[in-house]
Amino acid sequence: MIFMQRLVFFFLAFFLLTSPVWAEEASEVTQEPTIQATEAADPNLKTSIIWERERLDQEIATIKATYQSQLETYLYQDKLYRIAYDQHKQLQTLVSIEDLTQKAKTLGISRDDVLISYLDLLRLNLIATEGIELSLKAEYLTQLETTIDYMKNHQENLKNLSNRDQVALSLSTFTADQQNIEKLANGVLVLLSVGNLQIIYDKAVALKTDIDAYLNIKGTFNLPEIDRASKETNRSLNSAKLKLDTFWADALNYGGKSGYLASFYDNLPSEMNPVYVNLSQSISYLSELLSI
Repeated sequence: MIFMQRLVFFFLAFFLLTSPVWAEEASEVTQEPTIQATEAADPNLKTSIIWERERLDQEIATIKATYQSQLETYLYQDKLYRIAYDQHKQLQTLVSIEDLTQKAKTLGISRDDVLISYLDLLRLNLIATEGIELSLKAEYLTQLETTIDYMKNHQENLKNLSNRDQVALSLSTFTADQQNIEKLANGVLVLLSVGNLQIIYDKAVALKTDIDAYLNIKGTFNLPEIDRASKETNRSLNSAKLKLDTFWADALNYGGKSGYLASFYDNLPSEMNPVYVNLSQSISYLSELLSI
């Protein structure tokens, strides 16, 4: 009686919900000038933005803790289900099949808990990530919210089922929809990854402008070594911009309906590594400019 599959296809990808280490490190380099500029322009706006980010950070931390607890419960329920399955395979009794049905139902409910929290984490991170094209963000937020509602309804219906055939049908129906949920999750993970790169690029450009202004005031902007570092920085930033602009243009043209972003997921490291290299070079050149 095989009607329950272990659906942890992206649970182990949880670490991808956090910003890449290199993105955080590079962001730290460029964060202070941006905050200072925001504060000078509108102190009230800066306070509002910081409050919103703190609130989101708190929500994300809470959901992460819930997710981790639910995942442990799911893995435990999965173990109990497999034990019940082995026992039924040996005994082939009505009692064993009833026990297996209940274990499968409990596992399905637990799995829905994990998926709801996982999708909610994606939703919150998508809201919090500023470097994403707004139309794509809105589109994927809508898809996430719709899928979360579907998951909640599926779980509630499953809780009310007791008949073995009905439980099996509910679980198999979800299994058929599993591929679409995975595609949605992968698409959001792509947006988060590229969005973080976009944030680093935007902050690097702002920092480059501030450094140029500072060097002009200092009277050293035209020194050969500074001129070289400045040109190299511009070249790296322009290269990163070209790749990022191309990605966003393609993503907007194809949209989420075709599954373009999900198909991009498997090639994300190789496709975006050149952008990462360009941004890393830019940060190094900016550091060099500041040290001259």
